[in-house]
Amino acid sequence: MKLATFLLVASIMQLHAASFAQKISLSVKNEPLSKVFIQVSKQSGYDFLVSGSTLKKTNPVTIDVKNVPLEDVLISIFKNQPITYAIETNTIVIKERPKNMVSNAKSELSTAINQVMEVSGTILDETGKGVPGASIKVKGKELGTSTDESGNFKLAGVTDGAILVISYIGYQTTEVRASANVRITLAPLVNTLEDVVVVAYGTQKKVNLSGAVNTVNTKTIINRPVTSLTNALQGTVPGVAIKSSPGDLGNDLGSINVRGRANLGSSSPLFVVDGVVVTQNDFARINPNDVAGISILKDASSSSIYGARAANGVILVTTKKGNGTPTISYNAYFGSQSATYLPDYTNGYDYAILRNEAETNLGRTPLYDATALEAIKSQSNPDLYPNTDWYSLILRKRAPMMEHQLSVSGGEKTKYYLSGAYFGQNSLIPGKDLKRYSLRSNTETQVSDKFKVGSNLSYIRDGYNNDNMEIGFTGVGRSIPLSVAQQSNGEWGSVTAGKENATIAGQNPLRLLKEGGRTNYNTNRFIGNLNGTYTPVEGLDISGLFSYNAYNYFNSSFINTIDPVIGFITNKPLTSTAVLTNQLTEAWQSTSNLLAQTTASYEKNMDQHYFKVLAGASYEKLQKRTVRVVRKGFPNNDLNAINAGSTLPANTTVTSDLNDGVAGVGESALASVFARLNYSYADKYLLEASARNDASSRFAPGHRSAWYPSASVAWRLSQEDFMKDLGAVNELKLRLSAGKLGNINNVGDYDFYDGLNAGSTVILDQSKQDGVTPGKLANPLLSWEKLTTYNAGLDATLFRSLTLQLDVFSRITKDILLDDPNITAESGLGEGESPSVNLGAVKNNGFELSLNYNGKISDFNYSIGGNVSKIWNKVTDLGGANETAPNGYYINRIGQPVGSFYMWQAEGLFVDQADIDGHAKQANNPKPGDIKYKDQDGNKVIDGDDRVINGNDVPYFTYGLNLSSSYKGFDLSVLAQGVNNVKVYLEQEASQAFFNGAGVKNYVLDRWTVDNPNPNASYPRLTNDTQNFGMSNFWLFDASYLRIKAITLGYTIPKHILDKAKIKGLRVYVSSNNPFTIRGDKRLKDFDPEAPSQRSAYPSLKTISAGLNLTL
Repeated sequence: MKLATFLLVASIMQLHAASFAQKISLSVKNEPLSKVFIQVSKQSGYDFLVSGSTLKKTNPVTIDVKNVPLEDVLISIFKNQPITYAIETNTIVIKERPKNMVSNAKSELSTAINQVMEVSGTILDETGKGVPGASIKVKGKELGTSTDESGNFKLAGVTDGAILVISYIGYQTTEVRASANVRITLAPLVNTLEDVVVVAYGTQKKVNLSGAVNTVNTKTIINRPVTSLTNALQGTVPGVAIKSSPGDLGNDLGSINVRGRANLGSSSPLFVVDGVVVTQNDFARINPNDVAGISILKDASSSSIYGARAANGVILVTTKKGNGTPTISYNAYFGSQSATYLPDYTNGYDYAILRNEAETNLGRTPLYDATALEAIKSQSNPDLYPNTDWYSLILRKRAPMMEHQLSVSGGEKTKYYLSGAYFGQNSLIPGKDLKRYSLRSNTETQVSDKFKVGSNLSYIRDGYNNDNMEIGFTGVGRSIPLSVAQQSNGEWGSVTAGKENATIAGQNPLRLLKEGGRTNYNTNRFIGNLNGTYTPVEGLDISGLFSYNAYNYFNSSFINTIDPVIGFITNKPLTSTAVLTNQLTEAWQSTSNLLAQTTASYEKNMDQHYFKVLAGASYEKLQKRTVRVVRKGFPNNDLNAINAGSTLPANTTVTSDLNDGVAGVGESALASVFARLNYSYADKYLLEASARNDASSRFAPGHRSAWYPSASVAWRLSQEDFMKDLGAVNELKLRLSAGKLGNINNVGDYDFYDGLNAGSTVILDQSKQDGVTPGKLANPLLSWEKLTTYNAGLDATLFRSLTLQLDVFSRITKDILLDDPNITAESGLGEGESPSVNLGAVKNNGFELSLNYNGKISDFNYSIGGNVSKIWNKVTDLGGANETAPNGYYINRIGQPVGSFYMWQAEGLFVDQADIDGHAKQANNPKPGDIKYKDQDGNKVIDGDDRVINGNDVPYFTYGLNLSSSYKGFDLSVLAQGVNNVKVYLEQEASQAFFNGAGVKNYVLDRWTVDNPNPNASYPRLTNDTQNFGMSNFWLFDASYLRIKAITLGYTIPKHILDKAKIKGLRVYVSSNNPFTIRGDKRLKDFDPEAPSQRSAYPSLKTISAGLNLTL
């Protein structure tokens, strides 16, 4: 009986405790206490017993809490009230508070009430920026909240003297005593092994990773004035070589190479955004402010589950989600761009002297006599003897750019993140601008306890407008300073150094800019997916995803009819300067990509055993259509409709490719199944295995599918008992992985079919008829390029401040596509018509190291990080051949890097005729001052057999540095990036004086001359021909550099100031992008080391900007 009574009492107490511990959410402002009682009663199940006269004496209540225990809510709402309460079963009895209780606070309840408070504050990271999603809990209680996007929070019902526990992934947990307002800076937790990392088809804790995966700190890529997400990643990850590709107005998209060139063709990685494969152009245009995380998968263990497209690495991007209280964020910057460099051309007088010297060296009469030279130098008659600085005349010194982004996020049952952005950029060439609009909508709804649905939708529109003709930097560089841009009478320039020159006048870039025509294009990109997850039992998730990607491109370019120039000297029209026929070119391209995918995963913990299995299937279909129309003969320059031009067949051209030669029609499909197993024991021993089978329509039946397996293991030594006494070692993990990958990038949609070339002309019945001829021969045995990778890695955390990640790897690619070497030129096949066969092999070995140290001195927080990587690359098989046929100055040869420079080796310059006579015979009758080439084979003749390997244009050594610090609201960050052991070959306008009538760069002044016969001069004997421009390493330059990519100084406005304006957060900053560069070769001071090696390329840009981050 006693036992029964005890159990009954215990049961009642448990029920009471459970009920009293229920979580209450309440948000009211100046509400009568009676209404508050009603809301509490509905949520808790407790009844309130109180008289009306007692209620009249109470004060209105203001409270804002979420998921707080009932006890804490009661303490808060009874604060400063003339009443108290008592609990009787499921009833809360309200009664007036005795006066002695109010005045002396003798009761325990009154003491608690008087001590309760609302805590508000801001949680900051080491750089002074707000930390979104940080957890704030009251120690020992189930009372807590989290910060908004600006790091702000409010928490009611906190008792005076309570301890707040603040935690956030990647930062040390901090405890502080509660006060009305707190401002806490979190110290980075160098033990980032507990971070959650995005991996293929899901996430994992970094502690459980056994493959080679790097993550990007998104703080380094936001708020930077860059036009490409690709370029924002430079220097942030080891083993990832990113080359900025300078281009005008949003075209500087850059290129990415992960762990070296793995084949002889495209080595671009696979890009996956929110679970959907996208193109590099799609990836590059993502707004960095929308990015939540970026992971780079480097070895087979981490990426083989992506199969045939993962041979060159995988870059995974997740975009932001919403959560909690609605938050409005506005980010903006305004910037000014200028060129990192501009070609340094000589003035008119130096040009004339150099040109005379070149003519003399060729035995010809100088072009400019003493009178002309004096007129050019004095500028006494600029209409006849000008000194035109074309770059200063045409280009802006600075061009504006700006970006505005507005986002709204939040939600509980339905979480949402909505953003819109505008990016505007003007060119250094007047009349050109780019406007980019982007929209994003990410939602997730918890339909029930077991089912949730979501969507990720994005739209990006680029609008390129050029009201002037597309002249580019090449057109500017090809104009010499002795040509008049515009005469003093207002007519366009027609004089070159005292003579009427219709040819040069016709190339007047200023005139073409103003009257030549216009170019406009726009692109529309839509990437969307719908997804859902069903959880029938704990641990089991069944997910489905359907995505649709669409890309549309339209280009319209019009060349005007322009009148002939009126000669300044002759005062007559110069007919050769006219453009007689106008022309409209319009091009369209449309691509679409459909993906249907389903996965199932099951996760279980059993004692010290943890395992997770994933299985899935997907089907993907890509379609592409392109058409290009050119029509001439429009009645005027204003009527630009395509049907307004001449309908004569000779004036209309229709093709199915763009200017880049991309095929006009294409279709392909990929069907896949995949699976992965993760297992760990005691959080010490880790295993991962995965496999994928891809079947592609790009191959002939019977050869369409292949399996790509991988496995990895890891050992967390730091969890072993024998390591726990080593206080300096906080984390230590060893990793090993191996696996196989495929590469389909270099396979065409129809390579297993024989090709046909349309548009050929044949004679039938004594008349010309359109016909087709055989094209590229088919290879029905064509298969994937196959990559095997091996990786050994180490992850460590030392002294709770230093993290280290080291990887050593080997990547072996076989069955690389080559043109069949057994088909000789006698077969009659032209270039590109020989069938592709799987013959080649390439090997990459290398290592990667990243280090990061976080420290704090009083209020000063700082972080120093760096990464380095070195890669050795070589060709190991070319289908039995020792080398491929040279492609210009490139060659592939066994034992040498892919795409090595192949050219003559210069031995300086010939000193005199005796030097020439004693040297091997060179073509073109060399003279003193010409380049001397080394006779490699000793046969006394310089020919093609004397060419040798002379380095590579892919850096063997890359590195990055990242410094950040904060002090009382101020934050400073510096990002640097560099490459070493890389070369660039300069040609055409970049190296050849007078090339195609172009101007001459000032570095030519350090040349060989008769008066200064320096055999080590920077430039050979001047001529006006191609005597010295054979492919030799004389024109190879060391393209190593260290570039400061970004310097940012910011200040976060104190919260107590913002509270008055009801602003959650405000940070202002100034930033400089590409402010300066240290070059490896002093001769390259006139060139950007990242720019293309030839012609007058659009330069890289440096930017100064000011911006703000506002949160409401």
